[in-house]
Amino acid sequence: MAMLVLEGEVCLCALLFPFLCPSLVDAQQYFLPLKWPRECGPREFFSSTEFICRPCGAGQQRAANGLSCICKPGYRLFRDYGGANITCSACNTGEAVTQDGWDCIQCGAMNSSTKILSNGKCACHNANEILVERTQNGKLLNQAGCQLCDAMPMAYTWPNSERNLCAKCGSSFIISAKSCDCSDLTVADGLCFSSSASVDARIDFPLLSLPIAVTSSWFAEHLLGARLACQNFRNTTACQALGNMCVMAMGSLRATSGPCQILLHIGTSSTGSHTNNIPTWPVGLPWIYYNHPTLPGDTRPILEAMALPNTFSTWDTQKRRLHIVLAKYDIQGNFLGYGKADGGKLQLCSDTASRIDSAYIFGTTYRQMCSISISVLQSHFPEPTFFEPFLEFEQNGQLHLYALPVLNLNLHDSFGTFINQGSDRRRWVLMRRFLLVDAVGGLGVPSSHLLRFVSSLSIFVTLVPGETLGRIFPPLLSLRYSEIDLETAGSDSMVQVSFSVDYSMKQGENQRQTDIALAVLGSLAVLHALQKTVSWRRRQGLHLLDLPSVVNFLIFFAGLLANVFFLVAFGTGLYWLIFYKNQQQVTVLLPSEQEEMSFVIYVSCALGLKFLQILHLLIFQTSVDIFFLDWERPRDAAEILAETSQTSMSEGARAKSTISIWRTYFVANEWIELQTIRKLSPALHILLTIFFLQVIGFENLALREPTPSLLPPLDTDAACWSRILRFGVCTSVWIVLGFLQIGLHSLCYERFIEDKIRQFVDLCSMSNVSVLIFSHCNFGYYIHGRSVHGRGDASIDEMYTNLKKEEENRCSCRGLLPNADVQTFEVATSINMRRRFEAINQTPAVVVPARLNGQALGVVEQNIQSYHIMNRFLSAFIDHAYKDMDYIVRDKTTLEKVLDMEIQEPLDKSLFYNDPRHSFSRVLCYGHSSTLLLFEMLLFCVVDLASQDLVLAAVITYFMQAAFCSIWQSLGKRNLAKKTLVDKRFLI
Repeated sequence: MAMLVLEGEVCLCALLFPFLCPSLVDAQQYFLPLKWPRECGPREFFSSTEFICRPCGAGQQRAANGLSCICKPGYRLFRDYGGANITCSACNTGEAVTQDGWDCIQCGAMNSSTKILSNGKCACHNANEILVERTQNGKLLNQAGCQLCDAMPMAYTWPNSERNLCAKCGSSFIISAKSCDCSDLTVADGLCFSSSASVDARIDFPLLSLPIAVTSSWFAEHLLGARLACQNFRNTTACQALGNMCVMAMGSLRATSGPCQILLHIGTSSTGSHTNNIPTWPVGLPWIYYNHPTLPGDTRPILEAMALPNTFSTWDTQKRRLHIVLAKYDIQGNFLGYGKADGGKLQLCSDTASRIDSAYIFGTTYRQMCSISISVLQSHFPEPTFFEPFLEFEQNGQLHLYALPVLNLNLHDSFGTFINQGSDRRRWVLMRRFLLVDAVGGLGVPSSHLLRFVSSLSIFVTLVPGETLGRIFPPLLSLRYSEIDLETAGSDSMVQVSFSVDYSMKQGENQRQTDIALAVLGSLAVLHALQKTVSWRRRQGLHLLDLPSVVNFLIFFAGLLANVFFLVAFGTGLYWLIFYKNQQQVTVLLPSEQEEMSFVIYVSCALGLKFLQILHLLIFQTSVDIFFLDWERPRDAAEILAETSQTSMSEGARAKSTISIWRTYFVANEWIELQTIRKLSPALHILLTIFFLQVIGFENLALREPTPSLLPPLDTDAACWSRILRFGVCTSVWIVLGFLQIGLHSLCYERFIEDKIRQFVDLCSMSNVSVLIFSHCNFGYYIHGRSVHGRGDASIDEMYTNLKKEEENRCSCRGLLPNADVQTFEVATSINMRRRFEAINQTPAVVVPARLNGQALGVVEQNIQSYHIMNRFLSAFIDHAYKDMDYIVRDKTTLEKVLDMEIQEPLDKSLFYNDPRHSFSRVLCYGHSSTLLLFEMLLFCVVDLASQDLVLAAVITYFMQAAFCSIWQSLGKRNLAKKTLVDKRFLI
């Protein structure tokens, strides 16, 4: 009973399942069992329509491919509709199946020459017989018989490969054996030769990486036959096949009986003439070597002796392309015809048609690199195709071809040396024929399998120098091969391949002019550095040569030499930018990437030397002696009583009579802010540079492509960058934007909005504070900030009243001299004044701790006392109170302004030079805006040349200048607190 209930539940579930889970039922219909054809049994075939194994019918067995059935031996076809839809019928005992498989036939009497093979078909015993089963009209004979072919003269017939027809035997059999039977002679590659023709032929396939070789199946099967047929009969196809095997062997001369040596031996033993009078091209043989491989000699007559008649232009669409033509051969030596190199014939990397064909636009340096799988190489090149390159040109209305040389970098000489990898052109062996991929020659015995491919193919084009027609020397194809063992590497392994086109011309004259410019400008830099050193020594008060003088000379020279390197590099970049991009007939070409390395060295040296100059400038500006001279004096009691309208002084009034220090602190903080201001905004300048280079497209002018365009041409988007052009474009944009920004800042911003340098001078006057700066021991700058109103600590009413007086010219001028407005001076101090200043300044300022204690109060009192002594001394000095330390005010002579050097030495009196140009900005970044601009430009360009990334260069340059600005302010603030005796806690 329980079993019946269970069976009922199962049946109910089975009935309800399609309705409860319809999606699972539908999905089940798409499930297929995985079955491989190799898993089918010997009497089964794999049905490609059902993806399952099906049994073969009666009297049938699986075909070799496993996808259909065939009749078993002893069975004939009765019906055949393809696949497994056949019907087989058994033959009677003693009968065999005919060759076509449709009938049964007796094989003749036992004493006849016929026999039944294991496959159930008749065959003849003798090799020179054919099997006859039907009459000429196709009627089946009662018995199969054997017919002897006539191999003797007048007939010369022999069974064909199917042994059902007597065919004419080859000429080699007729000539060598005088018969179709070559059993007593030598058979090679299907040809018959006399025994004396049997010579040694190496069947080794040389490796590229090791001085060893593997046995090549292709060479073993075809080399001897090709040699004998070429040597004995001058068979064109055999000779071409022999040349192909020489190319497969990389033109190697290491094996004495290799294909290349065999080809050379046949050529030298020939007594005939040479094709086109070329010594290395015997008549009837392929032209494999451009120059003689055993005595190569100098290749310059081949590469540089003759200028091709082609003229190239950047504007004419017909004359702006390299028309390279390829003669093609298959591996058997058959000529496949001519074809243009366009369309990627020489490029293994796949790409768009425009990118591929842009390789042959004249003057465009082209680079293409990719990773490609081994399976793709095998599928695209199952057998190698051999090429001979030509350059097409027109002369007198007739098209001609010029044979181009090929430099195989993997060619071995007889000693196993890669002679073509050296720079000595006298040892180069140039070839004519090459291949791209070889998947046949490396098939070895018993199991080696090497795949050889071109890993690098370069076309070098050299322009004829000193011409205006745009002619070239014969281009050179340079190839480097690599090989991979397919036994160890999978078919999905990736290999790197590259293709490039390089243009060059002799740059000796340009390099000589560059060297002359460096020598001349470098000599001027030495003289200028000596002049600056002399000026520095005079300002330092030195009379004897010492180590600091030598160090400063080297630093001055480093900065000037950086300018020299920059000027030469900038001139070079600008020259190529103008003349290379503005030519119709191509007469000049850019230096090669190797020749550009000297240019990169110049720019890098300029950056390194300029960096030393910036470090020196940083140390110089953050270590100057500076003091804020306060002219403010305490008010007397009468002034205080008059202002307060009181009859006696209270405690508050007495406190009012003290001098406020806040004016000095305010001027000191303004000086700190002034230290890093410049005539341009670095961030804005960098943004504008990136905008013009990348957004507007000036960067595209740096392409190695002779047509000037801000937009990259669609057919040259694979062109690479030129470092020289890139530097020329970047520096031109940088300099133009820099000087434009500096000019707008000087002419517009400072004149109509604000001039921070003049504002600082005005602030000093309103604060009644002067500034004395010593950049050198005996030289510095003075800002006269003494108020014409006698007081700077004034109320708001007094301030406005004083300003109104100045506007109405009801007060004296602000200058140091009466009726003079000049407030800034260059100061050359006497020895006495400097000694007195240093004596007072010997007590260094001590940093006051944040919380005062007894010891800290003593430090504060010491600093205050030193401040008051220095303030009184400098006030008295300016007021001519010291007769032995007096000074005179004068203008600098024109020569002194040009040389930036004081000719007159201040022996007894100090010299104050009127300086309306505010030269004190030299101790600020403001006075060195051009130097900083040049350093940032060099940094930007060097980073860009190294990375080819403008954005990265911009980011690094911005953060570098920001870091320098932060360091500048920090060190400047520290020096200001130390030298001015102003408490650092009040410096913001």
